[in-house]
Amino acid sequence: MKKAILVVSTGTEDAAALEKDIGVLERALAGAFPDRTFRRAFTSGYVRRALRSKRGVTVDGVVEALTALRMEGYQDVLVQPTYLENGEEMEALRGEAQLYQKQFPRFTVGRPLLTTIDDYLNLADAIIASLPALDDSEALVLVGRGTDRRMDPTYACLDYVFRDKGYQNLFVGALEGYPGVPEILNRLAGAWNVRRVYLMPLMVTAEDSVCNDLAGQDRDSWANRLRRHYFEVVPLLQGLGEHRQIPSLFVRHAREALSAHPARQNG
Repeated sequence: MKKAILVVSTGTEDAAALEKDIGVLERALAGAFPDRTFRRAFTSGYVRRALRSKRGVTVDGVVEALTALRMEGYQDVLVQPTYLENGEEMEALRGEAQLYQKQFPRFTVGRPLLTTIDDYLNLADAIIASLPALDDSEALVLVGRGTDRRMDPTYACLDYVFRDKGYQNLFVGALEGYPGVPEILNRLAGAWNVRRVYLMPLMVTAEDSVCNDLAGQDRDSWANRLRRHYFEVVPLLQGLGEHRQIPSLFVRHAREALSAHPARQNG
């Protein structure tokens, strides 16, 4: 039986982020399943077009990748996204994958980084393990993408998890939606001794656009908005792929998906 693993990411045209973040996750997943042919898919049409026109690199979308696997005679396909949460991208992936559900004898889709309560606890532990210890005058603010289209409890939930683990000076916000800069500033104001704030993306890739939103020269970047409230800001601009324990979480999700969906017989 021919087996494949298709790793699905939003994608990035930033060569450094592709190598340090997405590439790290892809290599971990490919190495964990050596009996499966590795394939990559990016869901962003903009990124795929940019890579093709600027660098001559062709990356399939999900439909193209699954169609190719079917035409090449693969029978056991594992799809593992590198998404943070069950947002719009994951919903779109499930919709595309459903079209192929019956076209392979075994077809499995793993979950994103954050779905179950254990996922939140494991992510918090992985992030904490890669951080230097904070003293009472320091705080860390993790910033996800968020969305302004619907209510998203992901970031508030993760914020509570850090609280429950005893990290009172670790805060979670979102570029769009809740909690935003005003809420983070309120929480920092309540941490009386904090003078230095470390600012880090809570995203798979720390590409240029994300780094600019967080720590760019624009007046409305998060760093400059915090500085106007007299905080010293230290950007830590690395994606989740650079946290040493994060790749293993995606591998775990892929293994759990396979265990939950054993091979079936057609007909």
